[in-house]
Amino acid sequence: MTFERDEVCDLVHCLYAAIDRNDRAALEAVVSQRVVIDVGGAGPVGWDEWLGRLDEFFAAFPDGRHEIDEVLVDGSHGVSRCRFVGTHTGEFRGIAPTGKAVSISGIHIDRFQGDMLVTHRGQLDMHRLYQQLNGE
Repeated sequence: MTFERDEVCDLVHCLYAAIDRNDRAALEAVVSQRVVIDVGGAGPVGWDEWLGRLDEFFAAFPDGRHEIDEVLVDGSHGVSRCRFVGTHTGEFRGIAPTGKAVSISGIHIDRFQGDMLVTHRGQLDMHRLYQQLNGE
């Protein structure tokens, strides 16, 4: 299938909007149940484990959202440069809520087949996130 640049950009924006709203129905509409997720180099995970990670972020940063600065398109791939911003109002990996606003950079590489996400690779600046939560 040949992708148009605007189609991939729309899919990228739709994906992150669904994540930010914690909208499972919208996620299921754009993400293959056989998706392969590789975030932070921890090794690939599937749909269920990824949903667990998203739940963890949503519980800790319920107002969290991706601010997409740029999307580059190459065929069926959308590469986005973004910031994740939110307020730490729930426990996150053993850190009690601090009420602090956080802002961390991220890069995501998303591959689509048709209108479904099949591969997601990403890097979030987790070191900076922990610095912000710990007041550094």
